[in-house]
Amino acid sequence: MLFAKEYLENKGYTFTDNIEKSDFVLLPIPAKKYMFDGIENKTVFYGAGDFDGYDYNKKETFLTENAYLTSEGAVALYKENSDTSIYGSKVLIAGYGRIGKALHRVLNSMGADVTVCSRSEESKIKALFNGANHIEFEELKNKNDYDIVFNTVPHIIFTKNELDALNTNTVLIDLASFPGGADTLYAKSKGIKLIDGKRLPSIYSKKTAGELIGKTVCQIIKEELT
Repeated sequence: MLFAKEYLENKGYTFTDNIEKSDFVLLPIPAKKYMFDGIENKTVFYGAGDFDGYDYNKKETFLTENAYLTSEGAVALYKENSDTSIYGSKVLIAGYGRIGKALHRVLNSMGADVTVCSRSEESKIKALFNGANHIEFEELKNKNDYDIVFNTVPHIIFTKNELDALNTNTVLIDLASFPGGADTLYAKSKGIKLIDGKRLPSIYSKKTAGELIGKTVCQIIKEELT
């Protein structure tokens, strides 16, 4: 948020810690209800939630660029937790939304053997067109030899059967928001390395992530408030 503040100041806005004197209030992502206490009759920009104001996390430009930052962070997180290269590795991406597509592009350029697991026929066609193998969610229960699994699906899809199908030396990186995509307790009991990859942009790219918030706020002001 400090980098978002700096970005807005560089665009001509002035910071004040006095809400009464402010023209708008900028809240972080994810926004919580208590953060709105004491804010009345002000334009509020916030990230993720259902509140009065403008949710910058719903802007397509924000979500697309955030997916790029997340995919870059996912690779960094893997490298921090493994001594094996991505080049030549068998990689599964569960889910093929914005993050899945961005991650596929990055992994493809690094020489990984990528398989995509997705539900819709459209995502299947796109994954195949982009050079990936493709499986259905039901096939996650089949014994496999993936070296790395990146999950982007925000609900539990890796239960006992799916985790039993993985090698115990598989690295499973969960990029999905709460509640995540894997049964953490069972994964631990199996000895599978399960790594929490939530909020990666704010871990590896703080400055860029903050500037993206500031840039999106400027975009909303230009398009919707002027």
